[in-house]
Order: sequence, then structure tokens, then C-alpha cells
Amino acid sequence: MRNYPTDLTDDQWGHVAPFLPPARLGGRPRTTSLRRTVDAILYLVRTGCQWRQLPHDFPPWQTVYRYFVQWQQQGIITDIQRTLYRMVRVFEYRDPCPSVVCIDSQSVKTGKAGGNRGYDGGKRVKGRKRHMVVDTLGLMVDVAVSPANVHDTRGARRILGRIADWIDHEPEVVYADGAYGGEPFRQWLCETLSARVEISANLAQTAKRFVPAKQRWVVERTFAWLGDYRRLDKDHERLIVNSVAMIRWAMVRLMLNRLG
Repeated sequence: MRNYPTDLTDDQWGHVAPFLPPARLGGRPRTTSLRRTVDAILYLVRTGCQWRQLPHDFPPWQTVYRYFVQWQQQGIITDIQRTLYRMVRVFEYRDPCPSVVCIDSQSVKTGKAGGNRGYDGGKRVKGRKRHMVVDTLGLMVDVAVSPANVHDTRGARRILGRIADWIDHEPEVVYADGAYGGEPFRQWLCETLSARVEISANLAQTAKRFVPAKQRWVVERTFAWLGDYRRLDKDHERLIVNSVAMIRWAMVRLMLNRLG
């Protein structure tokens, strides 16, 4: 029985359960429900509550947080997100690996937890910057988080450089805005991924109104999707690795909804 709208259905849990490690041999038997633990994490990401404010019908918040950190450190949440990504693309009658991707960054303020952060002079935001690559469906391919003063191309090199580690064939075209139009980045992208950069003009500046950027609007929509998850309205995490994990959990929830 589902207690909250964020709880997983039986079918959705069937997609997640195979990735979670079994209980260790020996010692006291595991009494914590991993399904309720996942439900608690998804509840927190969606509602934006504090760890200590998790409802009491979930496992104790210390237990939920411990699993959250373990699954992040062991790469389990990354494996879940990447596997579901391929499944959704097949579900949408697409090739599991994208040939065209879009990249952009989003600067967000940080909460009171502190941690590593910087100042983005262009957006006038003190906090962190989310560097994200999405496909033409708006599904996140990969993400990196850095202090807000890190240039867009540095974050782009970080995530585009590791895409080849898990995608069977590298993308051919990368749509981006003018921040990625420099010749050094173009050369690096050609040498690393054998891809080319297509710069989409920002027509809103000349039209004085909102105009969706050609091709690149999908990444802006993905940032808007993240805004539906209250934990991500700001970066509330002390550690950047936890910030990345929160984004991955939000995308897991989004993709499970599509599969459902």
C-alpha cells in the first residue's frame, strides 16, 4: 500500500531492487526495508524536508542517510540512473545511446549547510553550478556540480569526457550556447569525442521576449523539471557529491514515472 505519492509502485520497485546489494552474511539479520528506504529518499528529494524531519513511518533518518551515502559512494545510484536512461530511450523507440546531446549550466544558491561554493558574476549568484548534458528527449545523460565561479567549459569537459566510459558510441553533435563557442573547447571536443559544437543563438535578447532556443531548449526544460523537486530549489548539501546524488535521484523518479 502506498502511503505517499512519491512511494514506488510494485513495477517501479522491480526496476530498482536488482541494483541494491543484499545483506551481508553473518551478524544481525537486516531488519530495514530497502524499499521503504528508497521511498524515504524520494520523499525527501521531492518535498525538500530535512533528514531529521522524515515521517516516522519511514526507517530512522540516520539509517536512510547511511544508505543514501553508501549507495552514492558505491556508484549504485549512478548505475540505476544510467540503466533507467537506456530503458526509457528504448521505451520511446530511440537508440539506447544518443547521437545528439545538449549542454548547459545552471547556477543555484546554496543553503545554510555551507560547503564548497563560489560566485557567478554573470548570474550574480553565490553558490554552485550544475553542468548538465541531456539528450533530445530532455533526459539527463550526465551531470557535474562545481562552485559557481567555475567556467562552463571546464564543467563541460568534465562530464563530456566521462560519457565515453558508459555510452557505446559517442555523440556526434553537441548543442550549446555562446559560452561554449571558444576555439579551444571546439578542438578539445573534436579530439576527445570526434563531435562538433552547434551554437544556438539566444533570440530572446534581440526579441525582448521569451523565445525558445533552437534544439537547446530541452536542457532548459530539464532544469525546470528539477525545480519541481523542492530539495533542488537550492543546493542544500554540504558535500558536492551529495548534490550530484540528489540530482540523480530526482531523474530516477522522473524516469520511473515515464516507465510506469
